[in-house]
This record gives sequence, C-alpha cells and structure tokens, in this order.
Amino acid sequence: MSSPEPPLLPLLTQLCDALSGPERRRLVFLCGSLDPDHSPATTRDVLEAAVRSSEQPWDVLREVLVRLGRLDLLRSTFHCGRDEVERQRSSLPRYRVLMVELSDNMTSEDLNQFKFMLGRGVPRDRLERATCFLDVVTELEKLGHVSSERVELIETCLRDIGRVDLARRVCTVTAPEQTPPLLQRCRPIQPVTNCQQARHIQLLQSALEQTPPPRQYYRPIQPLTYSQQTRHVQPFQSGAGLEPQTLHRAQTCSNSIEHYKLNTNPRGVCVIIDCVGHDGELLKQTFQTLCFTVVLHRWLCVSECLSALRALQHSALLGQASAFVCCVISRGTELHLLATDAQCIGLNLETLREMFTPRYCPVLAGKPKLFFIQRYSVPKSQPNEWRSYQNSEDLETDGPGVGHCLVPTDADVFWSHCWTSESQLERRGHNSHYLRALTEALQAGRWHVVDLHTRVNAAVWEHNQRNPSEQYHLELKHTLTKNLYLH
Repeated sequence: MSSPEPPLLPLLTQLCDALSGPERRRLVFLCGSLDPDHSPATTRDVLEAAVRSSEQPWDVLREVLVRLGRLDLLRSTFHCGRDEVERQRSSLPRYRVLMVELSDNMTSEDLNQFKFMLGRGVPRDRLERATCFLDVVTELEKLGHVSSERVELIETCLRDIGRVDLARRVCTVTAPEQTPPLLQRCRPIQPVTNCQQARHIQLLQSALEQTPPPRQYYRPIQPLTYSQQTRHVQPFQSGAGLEPQTLHRAQTCSNSIEHYKLNTNPRGVCVIIDCVGHDGELLKQTFQTLCFTVVLHRWLCVSECLSALRALQHSALLGQASAFVCCVISRGTELHLLATDAQCIGLNLETLREMFTPRYCPVLAGKPKLFFIQRYSVPKSQPNEWRSYQNSEDLETDGPGVGHCLVPTDADVFWSHCWTSESQLERRGHNSHYLRALTEALQAGRWHVVDLHTRVNAAVWEHNQRNPSEQYHLELKHTLTKNLYLH
C-alpha cells in the first residue's frame, strides 16, 4: 500500500495531536527513540522517521495505532480493523512491542518494586523521574544494560517481584540458547517480597561483565550466598569509591516461607548501652515503637557494662521474649569497646556476641539475636598499659548448655557494626548517621532485616559521598536461619 508523500505530514500531525501523553510515550518507544521529549511535535518527527525508513510505511503506521489501542483512529483513517492488521506480518521490533505490553500490564506497585530491585544500577534521580515501566527500560538502554539481545535483567526483576507471567513472556525475545546458564537455574520464589534480590544481584553482575556499558554507573558488587556460617562484608572503604553492597540470602523456595515468630507481647528485649551520650534515647523510642521492652544504660565503664550484661543473661525477661536486641554506642578500637574508660583494653566485641549465644544464655536458643554497634575509633595505646576484660569471668561456663548441642553456637545472630572517627564527637550536635539511617529504616515499614540493612547501607554510602571527611564504615555478619521481620 502506498500514498503520495505530501499528505503524510498533515496526517501524522493530526494523529499525534489526537494522542494523549502516555500514548505518545509508548509511540516514541515503539519507534525506537530514547528521546525524553514526548510532545506532539517531537512524536510526529519520530513517527515520520520510522515510517519513511520502512519498506511498508503504511503498515507501520497502522500497526502503531493497534499497539496503542487507538482503533478509532485506525478505522477513521484507514477504514480497517484490528484483525486485518494483525493478520499481516509485524513491522515493529518484537522487543519494543513486548516492552510496551509489559508496561500496560504492570501496576504502580509492580513498578515501584521493579525500580527497587534495580538497587544502585540506575542513578536515583533517574529512577525517581520514571513514571512508567518504559521510562525505566529507556534508562537501562541508555546505560547499555538492556537491549533486544540482553533482557536477562528485566526477566530476573520481574520474577523477583512475583510477575512470573510477564517474565515468561520476556524469555521469548531471545532464543533459549542465548539465555545464560545461571538464568536457566533460577526459579521464582513465593511468596514474593522486596527482599528477594539475591538472584538479581548475580545476574546483574553477570550482565555487566559481558558488555561494559559506555558509562559505568555500577561498581563491583559481590553476590553473597546464604549458609549457616558467618558472612562478612565491608562495603565502605574510605576513598575506595565503592557502591554500597546489597546483602541477601540466596534461599531456596522451600525455605523462603520460614520465619522467626515474634508472637510474644512484648516482642522482645532491647538493651541499649550509650557511653557517649548520643542517640541512645532515639534507639529507645524506636524499639519501644516496635513493641520491645527497652533497657537503656548511660555512661557505663567497661566493668559496669559487663555487670549489666551478665544480669540480663539471667533475667526472666529473656525467657519470655521472642527476640533479643543489643545496641552499644561507645569509643573503641578495632576489637574492643572502651565504654567510658581510657586505660583498659575494653570489652572484646566477640565476647559481647558470645555472651548471648545458647552456650551462655540457653533461653535464647533458636531466637534471633541482633547487635547494632556504633563505634567511635580511637588510636591504639600500648597493650601493656591496658587491663583486658575478654575471655574472663564475663563468660560463665556453669550454665546447663542446653542449646549448645541443639543449635550451633553462632546460629541466629545478626551483627551490624559501624565505626567512624572519634573526631566526629567533637562536632556540635553530632548524631550518628548510621544510627539515624537505622532508626528511619526500622520505622519505614515491614522489611526483612537484611534488606533493612541494605537501606541503611545505601544511606551511609550516600552520606560518605557527600561528606568525604566524615566517613563511616559498615560491617555485617549474620547467621539467620529464617526470615526475620521486626514489625
């Protein structure tokens, strides 16, 4: 079918003027343009270029109207219907047609979860401006992470947000032999939550390694796998320029539905030891909101810290609780907390953790034990001048040890340790950015505790980028054997 060239421009102008903003957005994408301008004039120019470059220009125009759902314009302009157009061979790229169909079938919640799954893959400001799925895909194309031959990232994110129906349709874009082996091993996880990104992290790294994008927004991300062993990651290295690590459990479907049951009232016990006079009250209010019994100690020396912790070991409160949380804010060195003392080696961090394992506190066997440590680093002194509190009477060995045989000593522990320079305390009105990010994340809603830490991680990384002289460093270890939600 052909038509004289002069009437083409008036026709295209008439059609583009009749389209709504979202319809023009879809049209621009269908025609292969990444232009963010979707005005009628720009849309007409894009459509004209697509029509003129095709051997069947009028077939392209009619199919575009079908894909936009504007059958009224199709009938009034070409005097035909959908069936007639669909019987013809498609003139539009299959990849672009599919992306438009996915966008039409995604809810606002799906879109928000999809953007969340991208983590740090797309600059935050671009994701915030994205109002539809096509906007996100366009940004991924600009960065070189997605194309008609590379759709693994889109498929994985769709599976992780529970839209397996859409993910299966993405598989049809590329031939099976082009699908990476890792993707073939992936299985959807049900029920789906925002925290299920472990497979996405692995695929994302694989996709980035295959063809480096022209503008590198991703930094090295080490995918973490889950096991009943301690995992350790240091995402914040001063001056290293690393992106915040995304921390997850790569669990199987059969284990994904297992949760720690926080069904007691109160949910658990939270002990807070504030030895610097900052943020203790903020933590107290936060955990009280989460229905925890909170015990706040201020300005303790090391021996007083040990006495308070030993008293809590034998408290009836722990036996009645479903979880235990310990928050410590203190000056310290790499391995020890100094509390308010100046001339002692301090409380060993490993000792602090061990005190509430089943070996020394049997009532916490099988219950989640969370530690949030904010340490202000001080220079090391001569060891000979110090008095050590580690591996002494603070670990009592006369307990029944019931949990030692049934539960691994290190099981069910979540350890979050942040440190920054002691000089931060000299700033007027100082508050720990790590603890502020932690309390905000705890108050934000129902998150898996590991994903919650990912949000904290990202907030601290952004703070480091804005404030090079106020660097925070963050370490996470966890041996949680089930999903944990504090809400």
